[in-house]
Parts: sequence; C-alpha cells; structure tokens
Amino acid sequence: MTFLALLTKELRLRLRRERTIWVIIIYILLMGLLGWFYISHFGGYNGYNNNNGLSETGVNLYYLLSMVQLFLIMYITPAFTATAVNGEKERQTFDMLLCSRLSSFSLISGKLIAGLVNAILLIAASAPLFSLVFFFGGITPAQILAALLVYVVTTIVVGTASLFCSTLLSRPAVSTAVSYMAVVLWVVLPLLISFILLASSGFISAFLLAAAGSQPMPTNSQTSLLFVWNPVTALISTYPGAGGLATYTIGKIRIAPWLAYTVLSLLITGILIILSTWTVKPNPMGRLRSHTRKDPEPKEATATA
Repeated sequence: MTFLALLTKELRLRLRRERTIWVIIIYILLMGLLGWFYISHFGGYNGYNNNNGLSETGVNLYYLLSMVQLFLIMYITPAFTATAVNGEKERQTFDMLLCSRLSSFSLISGKLIAGLVNAILLIAASAPLFSLVFFFGGITPAQILAALLVYVVTTIVVGTASLFCSTLLSRPAVSTAVSYMAVVLWVVLPLLISFILLASSGFISAFLLAAAGSQPMPTNSQTSLLFVWNPVTALISTYPGAGGLATYTIGKIRIAPWLAYTVLSLLITGILIILSTWTVKPNPMGRLRSHTRKDPEPKEATATA
C-alpha cells in the first residue's frame, strides 16, 4: 500500500459515512439557529434605523459566531483523529499496514490528512454564515481571513495532538479522553496561572480599588506571554481594534498575537508529527535505546586488524 492508496481509502471511508453528513448538517443548523436567535431577540435593541446600530449588531453577531465555532472545532476535531492508529490495532488491521510499503511518515500523514479533511470541511461549510456579517458592516474581509487562519491552525494542532495520543495509547477510549483533557488544559491552564499570578501580586485588589475610583487603573504585562499560544487569545486579536490586546515585541519587530500563535502552532505541530512518526512503530523505547547506545568495538576484531 502506498501513501495515495491509504489517503484515498481513508477519505472514502470517512466521507461516505452517514455520520459525517449528519455532523455537517447539525453543525450548520446550530450555527444558523444561533445567529438567527441573536438577530431576532437582541438585534432589535441596538436599533436598525442608523448605520451605527447595524454595525454594532454585525460586530456582536460576529463575536458570537466566531467564538462558538472555535470551541466547536476544538470539541469535534479529536473525534476524527484520536482513534486513527489504535483503532486499527483494535480492528487487528494495523499489522497489515506495517507489512506494506508505507513508511512511518506516510502512515501518520495519511491518517492526519484524512482526519483533518472532515474538520476543515466544517469550517468551509460555515463560511456562508460569516458572509452574512458583511450586510451589517463593522467587520472587514481581512479580519475574517485572519480568523479562518486561526481556525485552520487550531484544527491542525488539535488533530495532530490527538493523533499522537492515538499512537501513544493502546485503547481508543483512553486516547480520546486524554485528547479532550489536553484541549481543556490548553485553553484553561493559562487563565488559571494568570489569575494566580495576578492575585499574588495584588493586581486584582488594585483593580477593584481602581474600579471604585480610589486610585488609577493599574497595568500589568507579566502574564501576556502566558497567552501567546492560546487559541482564544489569538481569535480575539483578530477582532476590530485587535480586541484590546497588545502586540508582542521581539527586538524592533512587532508581531500580532494571532500571527505569533500561528508560527508557534506550526512549530509544535512539526514536533508532534516527528514524535508520532517515531511512536507509531512497535517498541519505540527499545529503538531509541538502540540508536543512542554506542556498542564498543570487539577486542578480537581490533587485534585481527
């Protein structure tokens, strides 16, 4: 079996499933109903008799849809790749893949691409819903393109991490649970660390005093680097006015948070692919010891020479 044969087989199996069609239908219905509910119940309070009211409605609708789509992507993507390798082992078909002409990289990349196609298909199917925001105004096409880049990069990172869990753990249920736990920690852990650091430095109490008018509003840049690899922060930085987030400065170069997130995510994705390529074959620790161990040259061979 070659890489193209594996990729073609995986795509046919995944895209022909009835579950795939229902996932797309439910996904689009959920996003569409959410947008309709917001426009019908909350849009009227902003007023449609002037351009400012329309623009504010469009911006708020975009905030809601973009954030909901980000969390849906992070929730759905592990289901496509978290059982890609150990699922083959459970069906007792993994040995046939090992005996074929597939290399480790071809096996991992074929499984990864086939799993990511379903998630990226959801992003593409929801693009017409985001185009409705242009009728209200307030959002530029460049901001939506930046948000789409964040979606694609987040999908690749979550899919690659879930595939790595599939190669590392033998049971599909365990790898799926670990993948979802890793996604939750990825989003929540920087927020918890930031809260602990701010509480220990007295920033929260100073903020409450400033809110009461007792002292000027404090500023804090200690925890900004904690969110450099956070998908929620990256998405917020694509909003109008960069969501109130400052850019990261490296020397004299200023990098937007979503761009720094993209570069760091691609680097981590490469590392995860290398680790998955190494652990997909049997006995990875034994092969690692055999590569790192230097066998001494036999004394008899030296004497003969």
